[in-house]
Amino acid sequence: MSRRATSRISWTPSSACSPSSPDTLLDTRLTRTKTRRACTHRQERITMKRRWMTAPIVGLALMSGQALAQDEAVAEAQPAPEPQLIDAPEITTNYTDHEIALAAQMLTGVWKTSSTIREFGTNGETDIAMAIGPARIAGLENVLYVEIARADDTASPYRQALFQLYRFKGELRLRTFDLRDPQAATALLGMAYTPEVFPRTLTAAEFFPTMDIDLKPDGAGFSGSSPAAYPDHRGGAVQMTSSVSFSSDSISISDVGYDANGDVAWEVGSESPVEFVRAGDLVKVDRYNDGLIVTTFRDVTENPVEEGDFIVVDYVAKLSDGTKFDASFDRGEPFRYQYPGGMVQGWLRAVEGMSKGDRLRVFVPSPLAWGNRSIQRVPPNSDIIFDIECVFVEKVEEEAGPAEGEMTGEADTQGE
Repeated sequence: MSRRATSRISWTPSSACSPSSPDTLLDTRLTRTKTRRACTHRQERITMKRRWMTAPIVGLALMSGQALAQDEAVAEAQPAPEPQLIDAPEITTNYTDHEIALAAQMLTGVWKTSSTIREFGTNGETDIAMAIGPARIAGLENVLYVEIARADDTASPYRQALFQLYRFKGELRLRTFDLRDPQAATALLGMAYTPEVFPRTLTAAEFFPTMDIDLKPDGAGFSGSSPAAYPDHRGGAVQMTSSVSFSSDSISISDVGYDANGDVAWEVGSESPVEFVRAGDLVKVDRYNDGLIVTTFRDVTENPVEEGDFIVVDYVAKLSDGTKFDASFDRGEPFRYQYPGGMVQGWLRAVEGMSKGDRLRVFVPSPLAWGNRSIQRVPPNSDIIFDIECVFVEKVEEEAGPAEGEMTGEADTQGE
């Protein structure tokens, strides 16, 4: 029997979907298709710019309701302690042996390319971000969850995948998996940054293997390559190979695609591997002692919303299993309301100080959402996840009082 190794991973991303068919190891090649979703959202916001000025408050699923208002009245009479920020928790993960645990620890973290890479099919270049965290998947051992995105749009990964470390004929291998189920992809968004709330409902049946990499110890880390070519379909290629090396400080990747004649159709990092280095400050995660987690993907800080202002947001609201129950995009216009509004407590706290352009993902534990009440398609005692992007803040100017030393008309009359 193999000896199991227990690894305590201190996950501290200091303040850091559809899946594709068999891709490169990490799919560092960007395509126009993979950024289409983000571009579509931007076009929607431009189209809707004139409409949201008169948009009614239609996000009923976000409102706290009378029952919550009563709860808040009780809370006012007996104020609860102020929520406190806490450190990232240590995640205890059981790996099947010590070498697998060591490789998993090296891979875990938030990474960014050390230099820009070419976008596949264009002349542009960009930085790529990669977040890797421990995962719980029923039926799979030694699993890590991976999100890969443009570094300037970490909230919208263009690839979500699993890494599994396992033994084949006694030797170490890394296997990649892609997702079958769009709902699973939705449930997993952002979980590489907050593995402590990783969904518990996912099984191996929701993923399919795409590639193997044979690994061997190499100096202070590991390195290896695919034992055979794997199918590919882009850029004129019919098959591809991958290689990787990694340590605690860096991950380097090379991928090559071959056409039907066996000639190179495309290559990424063949002459100089694409290098990722640790970048823990890419995404900010604020954790509170009452369970609220606010992940900030974009933080503008200018002209924050204040009490009485109108705030305009695009949002998606979902259950922890990825089930969407409300979204501004489904109505074709952003959600406009006067801040702070009668929103659930988790939302209220997350959007405090939000500015135009800010983008958040908020994990709201049940007591800070609707608690044991059921609302629309939200069952009782449900944890909620909100994706929120601030489209606009309409500042409300205070009425100006009389200038210093200036008498009002009424006072003038009385003085005559």
